[in-house]
Amino acid sequence: MADNSITPTSVSSGPGKPNSVEKPIVPAQSKSTSVDTSAVPDEVRKQFMQVKNRYYFRDGAHAFTDRGQRLVTQSENRELIKNLVAIAQSRNWTRLTLRGSERFREEAWVAASEAGLAADGFSPRNARQSVARKSAGTKEAGSRPAEDFAASALFGNEARFITGTLVDHGPDSYQHRPGKPASYFLKLATAQGERTLWGVDLERAVKQSQSGVKIGDELGILSVRKDPVTVKTGDRALQTHRNRWVVEKRAFFEARAEAAHTVRDTTVDPKRAVQRHPELVGTYLQLHAAELAAKRFGDPRDRLIFVQKVREALAQSLARGDRLPSVRLKERVPERSRDDPEGPAARTH
Repeated sequence: MADNSITPTSVSSGPGKPNSVEKPIVPAQSKSTSVDTSAVPDEVRKQFMQVKNRYYFRDGAHAFTDRGQRLVTQSENRELIKNLVAIAQSRNWTRLTLRGSERFREEAWVAASEAGLAADGFSPRNARQSVARKSAGTKEAGSRPAEDFAASALFGNEARFITGTLVDHGPDSYQHRPGKPASYFLKLATAQGERTLWGVDLERAVKQSQSGVKIGDELGILSVRKDPVTVKTGDRALQTHRNRWVVEKRAFFEARAEAAHTVRDTTVDPKRAVQRHPELVGTYLQLHAAELAAKRFGDPRDRLIFVQKVREALAQSLARGDRLPSVRLKERVPERSRDDPEGPAARTH
């Protein structure tokens, strides 16, 4: 089996070399910032046995080799890859380039996204293809369901994401049982069979859908959070939660995932990005505001970290299907004439 590896971008693996995740060249203003190429988080180190620069699982199997500028493994284990990304993060590798087997790059892309790191070498389109293959095939032992994988692959988080064709929807008593509390349902035809979702907030999510969902559409349904609510049952008040949903056409989520990938890509010129995605004008204005705000930090590394966190938050908001930031256009103030110094506002009669 060929080696998989994680390498800073400035250290090219070259074509035909082992799989790698690479880090960007440090910007000019950050060259004075030292990077510890031997850093390994304690929570990662304690999971392995170390012999010089080689790390082993507790059963003695080789896990990975730390070559400073390169982390090498033959494994495609999800948890191990998360640990490698954690090491890269501790070494301030803010951008990663993935190389190697598709499975390795897929898992590393997901882990990097979850850690708030940009990653090249595996796109959301590839992730969607992988999700489709997993949905069509059998589930491997110990893996997350295809729907859960889709959430992390497309959105970089562990949110609950469900896909299927909308068969029916509407208000009804819970589970269609008379006497049960009023609720709202969505009936879907999924790869695993027919499935019905229940939730009061689903009605709002359908009505406020930006893509205008209707019966027969292939949907993506995302549970973005749980809001605490108080439900009265007789004389008692029960503290529970209510799911907050986003319901959109699957194509909408796919387009948003592509847009989020663009925002995460620091090598993409903002003007060119807006040309490809005009809807991102407000997003890039917010990012520019963050870059201006970051100037108050004295340490160049702190500036980079601050902007990166804002960039990732904006990308995740895009992928979740949040409404795009509005763009306020400045009103053009009429120029005063030399003969009329008070301007047209003074001439109201």
